[in-house]
This record gives sequence, C-alpha cells and structure tokens, in this order.
Amino acid sequence: MGKDANVMDRPIIYAGAVPFDTDLLRLGRYAKEELGRFAEMLVGSQTVMASGLVCLPSDSDMTVMIGRGTIMAPDALDATRIGGVSAGLDADTTITQTLFYNDVAQSVRIPFAGADITVYAVCSAQDDMPDILPFYNAEEPDQTMAGPDNRGKALPTRRTGRIRFVAALNTPSVSGALVVPLYVLSVPVGASTLSDIVPQKSDVFLPGLPEFATMSFAQQISQPQALCLTNQILTIPVWANHVELRVIGGGGGGASSTALTPEAGSFSGAGGGAGGDCWGVYAVEPSRNANLSVTVGSGGATDQRGGPSFVTYDGTPFLTADGGGPGYFATARNATGGEGGGTGGGDAMEPDGWGRERWSEWLYRFCR
Repeated sequence: MGKDANVMDRPIIYAGAVPFDTDLLRLGRYAKEELGRFAEMLVGSQTVMASGLVCLPSDSDMTVMIGRGTIMAPDALDATRIGGVSAGLDADTTITQTLFYNDVAQSVRIPFAGADITVYAVCSAQDDMPDILPFYNAEEPDQTMAGPDNRGKALPTRRTGRIRFVAALNTPSVSGALVVPLYVLSVPVGASTLSDIVPQKSDVFLPGLPEFATMSFAQQISQPQALCLTNQILTIPVWANHVELRVIGGGGGGASSTALTPEAGSFSGAGGGAGGDCWGVYAVEPSRNANLSVTVGSGGATDQRGGPSFVTYDGTPFLTADGGGPGYFATARNATGGEGGGTGGGDAMEPDGWGRERWSEWLYRFCR
C-alpha cells in the first residue's frame, strides 16, 4: 500500500502526544487504498465501470444532460503532494481502483451534426472547498492566525474525485485525468436538435454487484436456450445487453398423392423443403425497450409453402427465416421435393430435418 503502508494499516495515536497533520492525512490515504484493493478483488484491477450517468438528449437544441453517477477506474493514490508544503504527505503514484463521482446533472453541447459523436467522462482528483483556517500563533498562544501567515489566505480542505463531460469526435487528451467513453450519438446531417436520437451506451456500463450476487441472476444467465412455438412478445431482463437468436422457418407441405386409374393405383407425393435456419447475436437495451416481437411461421399444408419466422426489436428486423417450398409433381408419375427456405439478417445454418416435419421454432437466450 503505497510507500509507507500496507493494506489494512492504521495509524496509532497516543494520548498526550503532539498531533501531526500526517496522522489524519494517512487515515484518508489508507482508507482510499483499502477500498480500492477490495474493489480489485471484486471486479479486477484494470476494470473501468460506470453507474448512473443517464444521458438525456434535448428535443429543443444540440445538448444532452448527463445525470448523477459514479465511475470506478484505476488511478494513482495521490498523483501530487497532499497537505502543507512543509509537511503533509508526498505524492504516491501507486495504482488502485478509484472512485470519481458527479453529483449534479451537467449539460453537454454536441459540437456539430453529421457524425458519430462520443460523450466522454473526464475523471480527475481535485483539491477544493477552500477555507481560511485558524493556525496556531507561537508568538501569541492565546490568539490564532487567519491562515498560515495570518494574511487570510484560503486553503483547499478536501481532495476529491470528480467528473466533467466532453462531447467530441475523438478521444480528448487531458493531462492528469482519465478519459472514459460513455455514449455514442449518431447525429444526422442538418440536425438542429437531438430529438429521436438514442444514445448508445459503451461497455463501461456493467451490471451492479446486486445483480451478480443474486441466485436468480445466476440461474437466468446459466439457463439453456428457450423455445418459442407460437407468436409472442418476449420481455428482455434488465441485466441483458445481448440476445442470441436462432430462427427456423416453417417446413413446406408435401405433395398430395396422384391417383391414375384403379388398375394403376396412385403415386405418393414428395416431401416439402426445410424451412430456412439462421443464427445471430444482437445488442439490446432493455432500459429503453424491453420487448422482442416473435413471429413463428406455420408448417405448410399439403402442396403449400411453409410460413416465415422472424423477430423484430424496436422496429428493426433481427433475423428472418423463410418457409420451405412444397413438394410437387413435375409430371404425372414424378414427384419432386420442395426447395429449402432462405434466410436474412444472420448466419445461415445447415438444414437438419426440422423443416421436413412441417413445423418451425424460434430459439433464444439472453446474455451479457
């Protein structure tokens, strides 16, 4: 823990001993590193994590409002000296997990339209809350001095981790600060407001520990794929940021039997084609829209094509699997099997016979 301590160190102070400024300064430094090392055990030493900091685009101008929240990121214990010039504690550049916070909503101007603009958090340690402090007066013990030299000079009384926000095309370079990307806004050419623009979160918005710690969460993320056999609306759980999909179209119907004569008998028709089969993983944002719309295509009746299966989210189609073609008689005595269905929006998979059984399905699994 730094140059003069280890994790869980505590200063010992004795009754009657002359107190030093470093006694209290070391308490603060110890507490900061102990919290940081504990956070490393939970989330890792290099993890950058954001909580809160909701982004609300304006529908009247080119600004967004960033709400209250916290960022945790690896940073130095004290990049600069803390306390008095002639006393205090030297800088300690030991890296540990550090908290930075924003306690008041801040307005951020989007610089221009026609580009993908990123909103960045600029995290830094600041010495603030200046005050004129009473100092001991060796020449007049019954009186105090206003500041160390009795000139009424204010001194900072707190070192804190704070966040400000910048919107830019590229990552800004800020000396002595950590810069963390939070949101991307795709602003169309000619836009004068941010109405209807949806900010896209970066991957620093990780789930909180209460979500990780619950048994129900562990069960949800470890469950196998679920199966849909009918049209329905699926609710995305709050912890999910991706959905894994496999969509299979309805199989085509077989060709009907063709009767020739009572003496010659009849010919059995060929089977229908398999429905399209495709797979994909897609990003979702349940805090904005928690509904997935599922349509499951029906298997084709005799001589009929199977129905398409597809899923949409927020008005955007994710996957589509067409139904298989029907079997048919090319000639009176020659039946031909139906063609397989096509796919769209994902990676095509090899048909495995499900479509030939004239049914379709929609497999899904929510994941992080």
